[in-house]
Amino acid sequence: MGKPRSPIRRVVGLGTVVFAMLGVGLSCAPAMGADEADVLNDRFIFALGTYLVDADTDLELRGDAGEAGTRIDWNRTFGEGSLTRIRLDAQWRFAERHKLRALWFSSDRSDNKTIDREIEWGGETFPVNAKVKGDLEYQVYELSYEYAFLRRDSYELSASVGAYWVSMDSRLSATITGEGGGTTTRDVSRDGSFDVPLPVLGLRAQWALPYDLSFDLSGQYFTANIDVYDGDLQNYRATLTWQPRKWLGLGIGYDWFSADLDVDASKFNGNVNWTFSGPMIYYSVSF
Repeated sequence: MGKPRSPIRRVVGLGTVVFAMLGVGLSCAPAMGADEADVLNDRFIFALGTYLVDADTDLELRGDAGEAGTRIDWNRTFGEGSLTRIRLDAQWRFAERHKLRALWFSSDRSDNKTIDREIEWGGETFPVNAKVKGDLEYQVYELSYEYAFLRRDSYELSASVGAYWVSMDSRLSATITGEGGGTTTRDVSRDGSFDVPLPVLGLRAQWALPYDLSFDLSGQYFTANIDVYDGDLQNYRATLTWQPRKWLGLGIGYDWFSADLDVDASKFNGNVNWTFSGPMIYYSVSF
């Protein structure tokens, strides 16, 4: 296993794709014209970005018979590993006060670590000093409708209703030797996955500022007990975007997303507490 990257190298690596897109936009801007963006009136807005911090994930996977599993703090157990985070946002203003917004977020990591405690996971025991590989992947989708109940030349306030779709895949695997004092070796793998819909209600405020800047502040929340899951979801976000041209925008922001779910499904019986928070950078276009 290679040496983990330092936080500085990780930040630089995560930002490379966004700044590369910014460079392409700068080189193409003259050919695209000098049309100014108008965030409060443009029909379509797209933004592609990445987060600069790791997610915090606590997982428990119970056995088939419902026996309790070990609650795993993924970062504490596996430390820093190979991690990718990508976020795509889209907005369609189909009428003056009416918008549809969509989001796709992807995060996955794969880690190897010699564990210092026994872990019960999916009905299997991973003993102390076993070298365990942990794989964890999230896909988050959102579609929401927004209505601007207060709209002025330089700002608007909106209410929204929508739904997230959260898909998670997790797996622990290891080669275990010497059980019961013997010399036998066996490969062990246990995985859990689920897909759940999470309805949300939200509020959003957006301001058009001088110098081609705009500020966006939003919050979403919902709690429910539906079918095979019980839990809540929260998402709060603040962003500042510089958009001097329709095809040239660069933004910075802070995002806090949290989902706490107790799931009793065919492929996952357990608890998930997942939070990611921290700064983000993105490239945006509007037209």
